[in-house]
Amino acid sequence: MDLIIDVKTREEYYMNHIEGALNIPVWDLGFYLDFLKDKSIKVYCGPRRKRTEMALDFLEDKEVDVEELPVDEFDDHEWVGKPMVSALNYLSVKPGHEEKVEEMMENLCEFTMDKEGFIGTKVVKATDVAYGGSMLRGEREEIEINPTKYIMITYWDSRESHEKFHHIEEIREGFKEMMPHLSVMPFEEHAEIIH
Repeated sequence: MDLIIDVKTREEYYMNHIEGALNIPVWDLGFYLDFLKDKSIKVYCGPRRKRTEMALDFLEDKEVDVEELPVDEFDDHEWVGKPMVSALNYLSVKPGHEEKVEEMMENLCEFTMDKEGFIGTKVVKATDVAYGGSMLRGEREEIEINPTKYIMITYWDSRESHEKFHHIEEIREGFKEMMPHLSVMPFEEHAEIIH
């Protein structure tokens, strides 16, 4: 029997995938080569197929027994998934307070892990200005972002779960303790994962 691999992102997979398919995002396939080498594999992503083609090229180059799961066979499979929303928290931190805020965010993320409706989190720190993306002219130089900016992304099974989470006393206190370290009042937006 073929091993079916969904090469979409974890978030896309969570929301809709073939039942029993393994999720290995196309960009992570290189980490699983030892596991995949002795298996017969079918890969898919969706009707647009770009990531399927990338996965096929990569795995064939590594001599893995792989073929595409054709789009016209999608309906032959049972599809499963769950809803997911994300909350984007934007934080600007006072100079010299970055280490403390990072520690507080890590603690907050750990505290959140077992809460009802919580699916996962990512925290990203802005490092410098992207020349191409900012349409800047001239030679690239490192432009420091000051104050330091972070985005904490949390994933939830519903907006209701997320809002309920904010009524937990320890969470409210954790955010209050973080406030003296911030240079701009934080704000949060809900977002839907579309790709």
